[in-house]
Amino acid sequence: MIRESAISHGLRLVLALLALSLCMPAQSLLSELKAERDPGKRAEKALLLANAAFDSARDYYRKGQIEKGDAALDEMTDALTACLQSAEIAHKAKFFKKAEMDVAALQRRMTWLLNDLDVQDRGWAEITSKKLDEIHDKLLDGVMRK
Repeated sequence: MIRESAISHGLRLVLALLALSLCMPAQSLLSELKAERDPGKRAEKALLLANAAFDSARDYYRKGQIEKGDAALDEMTDALTACLQSAEIAHKAKFFKKAEMDVAALQRRMTWLLNDLDVQDRGWAEITSKKLDEIHDKLLDGVMRK
């Protein structure tokens, strides 16, 4: 019963963040993220925001809206940077590990996205892929240090 309520709470949080991402500009979401006092919760919310931003980017790219897709990838990297900073503040290995696993999944998804894009549309996505690699390396370093 407790497990179901935790899953239900997590699902409500994901749905709320997705609804917010559709209604609010990215800057507002990041400021809301920074308003979260608990660095662990802030890191988790940042991961949810990053995944939602990636989904938006993929949808924009599929529709041929390259500029909007690039902007969504920027939102994703901003959220992941906030996650990294929050994990460093929380100073607990579990936040680094969770973030590292999620970023590794985003790296795989980014590879698939790059393969789906035309060569002339890949520019910003390739740069973002390199940023993801850097963020992943920092998170992995955090896991190893803790």
